[in-house]
Amino acid sequence: MRVGKALHNELVLHDPTVSGEHCRFEPEGRMLCVRDLDSTNGTYVAGLRVTRAQLSAGARVRVGRTDLRVLAAVTDRQEQPPLVAVSVSMQETVAEALRFASLTWPVLVMGPSGAGKEELARLVHREGGRQKTPFVALNAGGLPRELVESELFGHERGAFTGAVGQRKGAFEQANGGTLFLDEIGELPLDLQARLLRVLETWQIRRVGGESSVDVDVRLVCATHRDLNKMVQEGSFRQDLFYRLARLVLRVAPLSERRDDVLPLAAHFLRGFAPEVGSRTLSRQAADRLLTHAWPGNARELRNVLCVAAALSPAAVLECSDIDQAIARISGPTPVILDAQTVEQAVRRCRGNLSAAARLLSIPRSTLRDRLKRRDAETSGETEIPDEANASTETA
Repeated sequence: MRVGKALHNELVLHDPTVSGEHCRFEPEGRMLCVRDLDSTNGTYVAGLRVTRAQLSAGARVRVGRTDLRVLAAVTDRQEQPPLVAVSVSMQETVAEALRFASLTWPVLVMGPSGAGKEELARLVHREGGRQKTPFVALNAGGLPRELVESELFGHERGAFTGAVGQRKGAFEQANGGTLFLDEIGELPLDLQARLLRVLETWQIRRVGGESSVDVDVRLVCATHRDLNKMVQEGSFRQDLFYRLARLVLRVAPLSERRDDVLPLAAHFLRGFAPEVGSRTLSRQAADRLLTHAWPGNARELRNVLCVAAALSPAAVLECSDIDQAIARISGPTPVILDAQTVEQAVRRCRGNLSAAARLLSIPRSTLRDRLKRRDAETSGETEIPDEANASTETA
């Protein structure tokens, strides 16, 4: 792929500091290579001017005043569920996960509940050379306090009431593979100390046991909590935090990854097809998904579509189906009213403010006020279209 400001390039950049044919990207085995094409201002990788350089996922290339970023495509390997990453934010996170996958250090995934942290952990597992070994997931915040230790490290027969036999814990079950500890911020302080000891020795001792067992585990932890704040408050051990936070992935909430909403919706609907039949979204239904705040992130989106698909006998889901499902699952939640959402709604409704307000599920007066504030922040002179002069088409 040639890059430059000349129109015959595959990637045309409208940057006066870029040459007509500036550089070329080409495959080289499993890597990507960039070659400078004798450009005037040069091609830079990691701040160094290069004539040729190999690139991996996440690399940044500067041409003129333009920065390009190399992102890795996520493929559906070994028939695993694909990780949907269309937005730039999620693609960058995936690129980082792929770079971390080949390393052996612990990974800490931080982000809100339901945003896809376990999917990233599975991606690290699949792409890190352990895809044929166990992947064991344990929610540290979803177990009674007295059972967490046994679930993590196992127990011997008679160790406590109900321990009728020996049981291997999550570390032993994941031996040779990956252990995903979700909600690590909920782990009690005394068990944090035991986990730290495991990370130092890679040995575990079952509850009631007298001998240690060696384990070989790639540890991936996740949390929606602010661990730095918890360290300051004394509810999370600082030494354990620094053990876990060697490689950190941050997942943005779905409200900040608007480009992922419709691809995720299509992915979920395909997954429902064997049970409820083929389902697609009307344009109005798709627009409604884009205007919802999604406080529950991808998990809430999945549940809303599940209800809509189950209740509607039609192959095409309408806006009313989505509204009904949102009411059942999420209750009355606010829509996102950022400038992009408002402008998109008005544009889709061809300037008809009443139709745009219905699409956004807000009063027409609220929409007009929002548009007035937007125009005041820009020029202060733009006139809000009058309903009489606007198109009568609705979304």
